[in-house]
Amino acid sequence: MSTDRLQQLLDERDIVNLMTRYADRIDGNDPIGSAACFAPDGVGHYWGEFVGREAIAARLAGILDAFVCTSHHLTNWLIEIGTDGDTASAQAYVYAFHRRRKDELPFWVSARWIDQLVRTPDEGWLFARREVAVVGSVLVHDVDKNMNHPNHPGRLDRPLGVWPIP
Repeated sequence: MSTDRLQQLLDERDIVNLMTRYADRIDGNDPIGSAACFAPDGVGHYWGEFVGREAIAARLAGILDAFVCTSHHLTNWLIEIGTDGDTASAQAYVYAFHRRRKDELPFWVSARWIDQLVRTPDEGWLFARREVAVVGSVLVHDVDKNMNHPNHPGRLDRPLGVWPIP
């Protein structure tokens, strides 16, 4: 195995670990720890853009305040290391359980986390930008089970039951 390929595998593992650490800190109700996964000038796109760790932590705290607990599960990592070796793009599918604080009803979300990353000399890989692209959600007793989530990057507008797409 070449040295370049070995470095790529190590970088990919470090990025998966960063994604997992972020999810762990979200589930730990630790918005400051989650925001620490971002570069100091990082951007979190959480239904609006929040720049810098302090703004990201404040936004995450506001989101987490709505839930008694959360549990995020990641799959389908796709990571591409930039040609410079110090930038990367990545995405992961996330399936997250939430228990709402106001009524303790369970709420599930499926989404993609879409990331731009930067390698820093002191902290290693960090998020330069993270966007949450919701695919769908389910709330027990939800009156609108077909909520529209148009920001899914791969969503196709096609008639139901039609295949292949005309």
